[in-house]
Amino acid sequence: MPGGERRRSHVPLMLALFAINVFWGGSFVANAIALRSIGPIEIASLRFFLAAPLLLVIAYLWKGKSILIIDKKDLGTLFIMALTGVTIQYIIQVSAQDYTTATNASLLINTSVFFIIFLSAAFLKERLTAWRIIGPLIGFAGVALLVSKGTLSFDVGGGTTGDLLILASAFLWAVYSIYSKRLASRYHTLTILNYVFIIGAIGLIPFYLLTPHAPLTNLPLDAAASILFLALFCSIIAYLVYNMALEKMDASSVALYIYFVPLSTIVLAWLILGESMTIASIGGGLMVLLGMYLAEIEGS
Repeated sequence: MPGGERRRSHVPLMLALFAINVFWGGSFVANAIALRSIGPIEIASLRFFLAAPLLLVIAYLWKGKSILIIDKKDLGTLFIMALTGVTIQYIIQVSAQDYTTATNASLLINTSVFFIIFLSAAFLKERLTAWRIIGPLIGFAGVALLVSKGTLSFDVGGGTTGDLLILASAFLWAVYSIYSKRLASRYHTLTILNYVFIIGAIGLIPFYLLTPHAPLTNLPLDAAASILFLALFCSIIAYLVYNMALEKMDASSVALYIYFVPLSTIVLAWLILGESMTIASIGGGLMVLLGMYLAEIEGS
């Protein structure tokens, strides 16, 4: 199928990818609201304690119990995906917040795009063109402009431990994406995600139990609403779309949409939390769009 025709066939999926990265951008706003009442480990745990059983019920009602049938030799791969996409992923992310600035974290998490591009070329034999590198670099510069509010000032060396943790988190997401792409042709997305969520949620239990947490009956309404949003929109819906996209599109193309996360975070924080929006933010957003265009259209 020619490149233009293939892209047109993917338009609904591309729109869905845009939507879920807006959800993931909104997750930072939801986290900010929930953090007023509960801790970060508690937020990450409750998110998947709710999402895992809900997804299991959805899968059973939609596809029946056969949706959970897998080849035992793939359990190891699913275990790795659960650790890299849920358990270790979120433990590292929340731990990093204590050691680095929010600006550094917002920028460095987007290095997952580059990890995915190069791992896809190495392990999935996807095409690596000059535009597939130049486009993401322009997009990354746009993200830097966005998260620094135009100052391009970052705390270099001031939070090395936290910065390394965020880079590790970005790399883990790339590993999750590559393994997901490999399994996508063999199992339904619901099959993969049920095992990822269940194993990942089980992995979060010890961390939840070892950290202070308030009784769920005392959870404020805004925190409860934030957890519900994180579970339904940022976990179940977002992971379903992301994994479906990995089945139909190159992993390197899917990765580019991650750049919409900081862009949507800034817009939603402006709308919901009353945070400032600057000319630099708009300019950074346009650079993100330009980088995506060059990587996807010119790089094909």
